[in-house]
Amino acid sequence: MPRALSEQETEAFRERLCKAAAHLYVEEGPAAVTLRRLARELGVGTMTPYRYFDNKEAIITAVRVRGLNRFSEALEQALDTPGDGHARSIAVRDAYIAFARENTATYRLMFEYPETRRDDPAYKKAHERMWRTIRAHVDVMIEEGIVEADAPIFGHQIWAALHGAVMLEIAGMLPEGFDAASLHARTAGTLFDAAGPKAS
Repeated sequence: MPRALSEQETEAFRERLCKAAAHLYVEEGPAAVTLRRLARELGVGTMTPYRYFDNKEAIITAVRVRGLNRFSEALEQALDTPGDGHARSIAVRDAYIAFARENTATYRLMFEYPETRRDDPAYKKAHERMWRTIRAHVDVMIEEGIVEADAPIFGHQIWAALHGAVMLEIAGMLPEGFDAASLHARTAGTLFDAAGPKAS
């Protein structure tokens, strides 16, 4: 009989499964993500993944939920740093880019592929947290009078510009001399100028 794993060991193996699934999904497509293939990738028995997830969809949802929560946590920590709203917004941008660079497969799976379980409670909660986090730094800048804007829409504008810059960096398609941060700084600067306080 297999030895019962501790809670820490179980979580560590789930994390390994999720990382392998994200890599396969992004590099080889959805069809590559099977529990048998994952078992082979991780060097474990064929039936081992079934002890942790019921099927492929459950694994992909887990990748998204874990990714969204870790992503949100990184941005929340960045926002909770000293400085005015603009400085904290830059910290959020840098944390965003760092997450995408360090977790590229998971990042792409979070945003680049169709969602399969939108009604999953854990996914819905993580997704809602992510969107609250995306606009939180905008709320701060509005409160400080740095910008005058509708927070949800302006947050989406900032996010769209940053996501685009990150995806271009991942694809190696940025102009020479630019990275995601420097390209986004120019784009965001235009948005901030347009949303700046209007002279009375």
